[in-house]
Amino acid sequence: MKVLTSWLREFANPKISDDELAETLTMTGLEVDGINTIAPKFNGVVVGEIVSCEKHPDADKLNLTQVNIGSEVLQIICGAKNVRSGLKVAVATNGAILPGDFKIKKAKLRGIESNGMICSESEIGLADKSSGIMELDNNAKIGEDIRKVLNLDDTTIELDITPNRGDCFSILGVAREVCASYDLTIDYSKHYDFDSVIKTSQKASISASVTSKKHCPKYLIREIKGIDNTKKTPNWLADILTRSGQSLHNPVVDITNFVLLELGQPLHAFDSDKIVGNLSVRLAKNAEKIKLLNEQEVKLSDKTLIIADDKTPLAIAGIMGGIASSTLESTTNIILEAAFFDNILMAGVARPYGLHTESSLRFERGVDYNLPEIAINRATELVLEICGGNAYDLVSEISEMDLPKRNEITIKYSKITKILGFEMSKDWILEKFQSLNFAIIENNIDTITIKAPSYRFDINIEADLIEELARLYGYDKLPTASLSLDASLKINDNSNKYDLKNILIARNYNEVITYSFISPQMFELTEIAEHSRVELLNPISKEHSIMRTSIITGLLKTAVDNINRKQSDLRIFETGLCFNGIASDEQVEKIAGLITGKIVDNWLETDRECDFFDLKADVLSIIKSDSVEFIACENNLLQRGQAANILIDGEVCGIIGAISPQIKKQLSLPKSFVFEMDLARLNPKNTIKYKQFSIYQSSGRDIAMLFDKDITFTEIVKSIKSLQQKNLISIKLTDVWNGQESFESVDNKHSLTLSFEFQADDKTLTDEEIENSVTQILKLLIKKYKAEQR
Repeated sequence: MKVLTSWLREFANPKISDDELAETLTMTGLEVDGINTIAPKFNGVVVGEIVSCEKHPDADKLNLTQVNIGSEVLQIICGAKNVRSGLKVAVATNGAILPGDFKIKKAKLRGIESNGMICSESEIGLADKSSGIMELDNNAKIGEDIRKVLNLDDTTIELDITPNRGDCFSILGVAREVCASYDLTIDYSKHYDFDSVIKTSQKASISASVTSKKHCPKYLIREIKGIDNTKKTPNWLADILTRSGQSLHNPVVDITNFVLLELGQPLHAFDSDKIVGNLSVRLAKNAEKIKLLNEQEVKLSDKTLIIADDKTPLAIAGIMGGIASSTLESTTNIILEAAFFDNILMAGVARPYGLHTESSLRFERGVDYNLPEIAINRATELVLEICGGNAYDLVSEISEMDLPKRNEITIKYSKITKILGFEMSKDWILEKFQSLNFAIIENNIDTITIKAPSYRFDINIEADLIEELARLYGYDKLPTASLSLDASLKINDNSNKYDLKNILIARNYNEVITYSFISPQMFELTEIAEHSRVELLNPISKEHSIMRTSIITGLLKTAVDNINRKQSDLRIFETGLCFNGIASDEQVEKIAGLITGKIVDNWLETDRECDFFDLKADVLSIIKSDSVEFIACENNLLQRGQAANILIDGEVCGIIGAISPQIKKQLSLPKSFVFEMDLARLNPKNTIKYKQFSIYQSSGRDIAMLFDKDITFTEIVKSIKSLQQKNLISIKLTDVWNGQESFESVDNKHSLTLSFEFQADDKTLTDEEIENSVTQILKLLIKKYKAEQR
């Protein structure tokens, strides 16, 4: 946003330079991108009046003029089409230096002497192109330096305003910030006393209705009849608009743009002669069409708020008007409109239509709901002053219950001290809140209760108040101090996460970071059905409109992008939040990984395709518990028969498996395996204890037994551990055999070879002790599972 400093100083004028003013704005949170003068450097250009103008005797396209510059009358030859007697112009005298180091000298054109040059706007750096010489206001004093007359030493400050400070998208909003920094006050009566100008006694001939009061709790219109819109926009107003980066149109449109920049309230003007019946604010009917001011025809959705007459849509509310009801130079009767639209509704409405306007920019961030009355009166005042006409009574539709409410916030002085790290004077705190127009509801010894003004949508909690004090005090002046937090932190919460990351990195994984939002197509394709769908109200695009419920979605897209670029051997992981809802307890931090392509375990082994067990080994490496189970499950995301829930201490904490064939086909993926677990459940419940390795010999025993196929190795291990044999340190599955020809058995049986390792801490175990342990295990398996030893 461009801020014209001379205009800003009409509201707040601290006795400092423009450079110092820009520095102050930056330090209070309104970042300055640049500061520039209105015109480049030049000198020797003054106001002159053409006292005579006649054709050059030897050139049809040149004129011989006599120009009075106060101290003398200069003979100047000029070829501009708009040169004429009585015109006030900018004259570069002999010796003047124009932009680009162009020096004006006495010259002869077709034998006649010319002393100086009558300048166009482009020749003194005020425009890129000009159609003729610059025409000055008749009130310009002859002989005055043009830089002083046109205020060309004025500067513009380019502000990069953050989305939370919608109140600063206006001169008035920035002026309030300056006042707060320099203990100044704005004289509102000087700028906004309308009683002496706006005199209405006639009721409007048109009415307005609002059918969607939640979306538009305040809607105001005013008729003004008999205006002359052919008049030229006054130079003072035109200069402000052009120097603020706005184009000129006609007086009525220029006035609405001026009020927008001054107050931050978007306005619109309809040609009332083009309106059929009365106005209404409603949601569009699906597929209704409107041709906008930029000549773009759009098909409206039924979620878009519009302004309409009895026949057709006239404008997209808060974004852009339609061309059919636009005000032109021929317009003589207008209807001014000012409204408050809910910023939540407005967020993202313009984007689907490919629109981004000054109006939508402000409404999306929040406009003061008390501003429409002031803005429509300000615009009425200017229309009557510039275009004439008769103003009619204001028509208003207001739903008080649907207007925003500003909550009272109570904060302890001690908390301000604790957060900022030093004690502020209570008087200074009160003074600063009052300078920000915050209402002091109650001031006690220990606490203060504050209510923010209607334009500060960003002030909602205690931390917001503390931030206001910090920025006005000066972030650069805050003392350095050790800060304390009134929160209990769990030891190793974050360190555990970083440990897990390091383990995976050591196993040749690469960490990736993906968006937390995904497309509706990816959600339908990959997300688990029971997860709720959380849609964004203001998405970056349709491809990023739903919050993820699983990190795996982003990993799949990353895998596709890499494979499309010939990187087919992948081991990637990510940690981050997943969203099963918008409440804090519905946001879960997870860790997920994906592997695909070839893998090499060591230099002796040839390349092979990765499989389920490679990923299972990686998962086991990051689980700090000796009670881990993998239980077969069915999951929309995973292939049947290669999908399992991961259980830690009997609780499901994640999934592991191969991506389903349907999803592989849709995404053109090769065989891929994924896992995902809740990070919180990976924190060990009990502190891990370490003990010294035994110095005594270990001994192994293998047994092969026939089990029913529905009995899993996990169940068998759990049963064996229930015996609590203190010297049994390891149980491994070394072979699975489904062949039926080599042993007598019934169908649905399989042979499992179990390998046991025994070791004591205080001695070498005897064969008899080991055999007793194995016998105890055999008896358990035969009794519990009806297993048969082979």
